[in-house]
Amino acid sequence: MALPNPGPLLTGVAPRVGAIPGWFNLDDLAHFSLVLSTQTTSGIHGDLLEIGCYHGRSAAVLAMHLQADERLFLADAFDLPLDDPYGDTPTPEQVWQNLANAVPNLPRERVSIKRAYSNNVQLPPDTRVRFAHIDGGHDAATVRADLALCARYLMPGGVMAIDDYAHPQYPGVTEAVNEFLDSQASFHILADLNRSGALGRKLYLARMREAA
Repeated sequence: MALPNPGPLLTGVAPRVGAIPGWFNLDDLAHFSLVLSTQTTSGIHGDLLEIGCYHGRSAAVLAMHLQADERLFLADAFDLPLDDPYGDTPTPEQVWQNLANAVPNLPRERVSIKRAYSNNVQLPPDTRVRFAHIDGGHDAATVRADLALCARYLMPGGVMAIDDYAHPQYPGVTEAVNEFLDSQASFHILADLNRSGALGRKLYLARMREAA
């Protein structure tokens, strides 16, 4: 069963998403909603994946766009040791509560929240991802691994959004993404979008439909 329409972007979605801590802003909300809605109207059906969910603000937007029989996979280190830890660390249960508050009637069985480093994430063998959000570790090695993980499951017509591309404090993100694009002929840049008040951009990569 598909979830009910989340309502108008500004009056329905934005207040519920904005109640969750995080840096995912109104620009990101509009961009994610546009891509996810376009996939739906184009008949693209698949799972959703996010690496680095924090308190679940962007994950709530993904959950709002779940179609019938789609699943949402979230992975975050949470309280595991990190080189660049957050000051405010939620638990998987707190993330679920944030999602449930933002998305009424969200089925718990369709949401997987894993406490793990991204290089330890294992997804079911039947996973086919239509949209992935990469917002985990920002060093080059981690981003390379996260891109490889998402590309492994991304279906033709699928989209990956990478956080903080071209951010002056995180050159590893740009390095890893540029290397990925140079080596992956089946991917192209769908959008390179500035975000109000943010130093880094969201880069959206699409897998060509002809690619298997």
